[in-house]
Amino acid sequence: MSLDLIVVRDLGDRDGGEVFDPLLTTVAVALGKGAQLINSYTPVNVVTLKTVFRSGVRKGQLCEVMDAMQGITWRGIIMGVNHVIEGPSTYTQLEIERQA
Repeated sequence: MSLDLIVVRDLGDRDGGEVFDPLLTTVAVALGKGAQLINSYTPVNVVTLKTVFRSGVRKGQLCEVMDAMQGITWRGIIMGVNHVIEGPSTYTQLEIERQA
Protein backbone atom coordinates (compact mmCIF):
# COMPACT_ATOMS: atom_id res chain seq x y z
CA MET A 1 0.00 0.00 0.00
CA SER A 2 1.35 3.41 -0.94
CA LEU A 3 0.24 6.73 0.52
CA ASP A 4 0.52 10.07 -1.22
CA LEU A 5 -0.26 12.98 1.12
CA ILE A 6 0.53 16.65 1.28
CA VAL A 7 0.87 18.12 4.77
CA VAL A 8 0.48 21.91 5.00
CA ARG A 9 1.09 24.21 7.94
CA ASP A 10 0.49 27.95 8.24
CA LEU A 11 0.80 29.61 4.82
CA GLY A 12 2.04 26.46 3.10
CA ASP A 13 5.04 28.35 1.73
CA ARG A 14 7.72 25.95 3.04
CA ASP A 15 8.46 22.71 1.27
CA GLY A 16 9.61 19.95 3.56
CA GLY A 17 10.53 17.68 0.67
CA GLU A 18 9.29 14.19 -0.02
CA VAL A 19 9.28 11.52 2.64
CA PHE A 20 9.44 7.87 1.73
CA ASP A 21 9.21 5.32 4.50
CA PRO A 22 7.77 1.82 4.06
CA LEU A 23 6.62 1.91 7.71
CA LEU A 24 4.16 4.73 6.98
CA THR A 25 1.21 2.49 6.16
CA THR A 26 -1.76 4.46 7.57
CA VAL A 27 -2.97 7.98 6.92
CA ALA A 28 -2.82 8.89 10.63
CA VAL A 29 0.82 7.83 10.94
CA ALA A 30 1.80 9.60 7.70
CA LEU A 31 0.08 12.83 8.81
CA GLY A 32 1.83 12.62 12.17
CA LYS A 33 5.20 12.18 10.46
CA GLY A 34 4.50 15.11 8.13
CA ALA A 35 3.48 17.36 11.02
CA GLN A 36 6.58 16.33 13.00
CA LEU A 37 8.86 17.17 10.07
CA ILE A 38 7.21 20.54 9.50
CA ASN A 39 7.32 21.37 13.22
CA SER A 40 11.03 20.62 13.29
CA TYR A 41 11.51 23.47 10.78
CA THR A 42 8.98 25.86 12.34
CA PRO A 43 9.60 26.58 16.02
CA VAL A 44 6.42 27.06 18.04
CA ASN A 45 5.60 28.08 21.59
CA VAL A 46 2.57 26.92 23.52
CA VAL A 47 1.10 29.81 25.50
CA THR A 48 -1.50 29.29 28.24
CA LEU A 49 -3.94 32.19 28.66
CA LYS A 50 -6.73 32.74 31.15
CA THR A 51 -9.63 34.80 29.75
CA VAL A 52 -13.26 35.58 30.48
CA PHE A 53 -15.62 32.66 29.85
CA ARG A 54 -16.06 32.08 26.12
CA SER A 55 -18.65 29.48 25.13
CA GLY A 56 -17.96 29.27 21.37
CA VAL A 57 -14.21 28.63 21.50
CA ARG A 58 -13.10 25.38 19.84
CA LYS A 59 -9.84 23.50 19.43
CA GLY A 60 -8.25 24.20 16.04
CA GLN A 61 -9.59 27.74 15.71
CA LEU A 62 -7.31 30.60 14.76
CA CYS A 63 -7.27 33.35 17.38
CA GLU A 64 -5.77 36.80 17.69
CA VAL A 65 -4.30 37.92 21.01
CA MET A 66 -3.80 41.59 21.84
CA ASP A 67 -1.07 41.66 24.48
CA ALA A 68 -1.40 45.01 26.27
CA MET A 69 1.62 44.32 28.49
CA GLN A 70 4.01 43.93 25.52
CA GLY A 71 2.09 46.22 23.17
CA ILE A 72 1.83 43.60 20.42
CA THR A 73 -0.83 41.55 18.67
CA TRP A 74 -0.15 37.96 17.61
CA ARG A 75 -2.07 35.00 16.17
CA GLY A 76 -2.10 31.37 17.09
CA ILE A 77 -4.05 28.13 16.87
CA ILE A 78 -6.08 26.99 19.85
CA MET A 79 -4.74 23.60 20.92
CA GLY A 80 -6.67 23.19 24.16
CA VAL A 81 -9.75 24.65 25.86
CA ASN A 82 -10.69 24.34 29.54
CA HIS A 83 -13.74 26.01 31.05
CA VAL A 84 -13.23 26.52 34.78
CA ILE A 85 -15.74 27.28 37.53
CA GLU A 86 -14.21 28.39 40.82
CA GLY A 87 -16.85 29.55 43.26
CA PRO A 88 -18.62 32.58 41.79
CA SER A 89 -16.10 33.07 38.96
CA THR A 90 -16.09 31.32 35.60
CA TYR A 91 -13.26 31.61 33.08
CA THR A 92 -11.75 29.90 30.05
CA GLN A 93 -8.16 28.72 29.93
CA LEU A 94 -6.69 28.40 26.44
CA GLU A 95 -3.56 26.66 25.22
CA ILE A 96 -2.49 28.49 22.09
CA GLU A 97 0.26 27.40 19.71
CA ARG A 98 2.17 30.53 18.71
CA GLN A 99 4.96 30.60 16.18
CA ALA A 100 8.27 31.72 17.62
